[in-house]
Amino acid sequence: MTEDRLAGAERASTPPIRCVVAGGSLVGLSAAIALSRLGFEVTVAERSPARAVDGGGGLGVDVALLREVTGIDADPPVLHGIDRDGTAWHLLQGWLEEHAARLAGVSVRRGTEVSSVIPGGPDRGATVRAATGDAFAADLVVGADGARSTVRATVDPAHPDGGYAGVLLWRTLVDERAMPPAVALPPAGEPAREVYAGPFRLVTYPVPGPGGETAVGQRRLNMVWYDPEQRELLHEAGLLDGQTVHGSLAPGALPAPVRQRLADFAAARWPSPWREALTLALDTGTVFGTPIVHYKPTRLVTGRVALAGDAAHAASPMVGGGFRQGLYDVLALAQALRPVGSPDEVPDALTRYQDARLAAAIRHVTRS
Repeated sequence: MTEDRLAGAERASTPPIRCVVAGGSLVGLSAAIALSRLGFEVTVAERSPARAVDGGGGLGVDVALLREVTGIDADPPVLHGIDRDGTAWHLLQGWLEEHAARLAGVSVRRGTEVSSVIPGGPDRGATVRAATGDAFAADLVVGADGARSTVRATVDPAHPDGGYAGVLLWRTLVDERAMPPAVALPPAGEPAREVYAGPFRLVTYPVPGPGGETAVGQRRLNMVWYDPEQRELLHEAGLLDGQTVHGSLAPGALPAPVRQRLADFAAARWPSPWREALTLALDTGTVFGTPIVHYKPTRLVTGRVALAGDAAHAASPMVGGGFRQGLYDVLALAQALRPVGSPDEVPDALTRYQDARLAAAIRHVTRS
């Protein structure tokens, strides 16, 4: 029996510690699984009403770290490259949610957007309020609700918002089966590549196909185009107010002149097969725009509330490792909470978590 499962077994004779995780994305679900291994009773509040079956972008995955954090021995849906294991966000999110749903101590509540949190303290529990009007009593709250976190305002009300980093990411996934037959596809084992042209940077690597396929010709081509020239577009779309980001440009929402400029540049400057893939994605309306948000924390906890992942430290993907840093958060949080035997001990455990992760989080954002 693992150390985590032993800790959970030792708590079996006492009421479980109640935890609410705000955010059912990768870090939130990893946290829910890790805390359930300690014997905690975990509710995941996720605002999306249904699981994504497609969309999102690609990311690298530290499979060994993911396995250490979650205790899941099964292989995640990744494509093994010579320099990284990569996947698509929706594939990994769905895989984690499936594993979380099998655990007796985890409940995933979709369509539940956290609107506010009362942090509680040593002698009183926390309360999580949802936009639906529901309220959840909790001994522990984990804010894993992303770079534009709502929970962050509870942890650090004087410093609740991240700021626009000045770069918009154009992202898309293109199925290799849709590519023109005459275009040579990347070979098996294709590494991540970076191409620079003018003020722009393009990052490329293949990821599994929609059903997890990994053979050449059945994968998807992941592209991330760093664009520092779209501040005005974001303002006009109502997505940027000063330095505060309010959202992303959805697929199909690109104005025609912007789409044409991107297509012309891609055709002239990006190498094959990525230029053909981008042309196809722009033509079919699958390109979306995500503004990079920076958030350098001054604290990670208050009362019974802790931040993790991008809610705790949002950095540019230029330095990589965003999901890995979130997993380090979850690992440190579980380690800090492992000796906790009663709800009264949670605030001190969260102080230990902050001591373990705050300096590293600040370094990660500073480096980006």
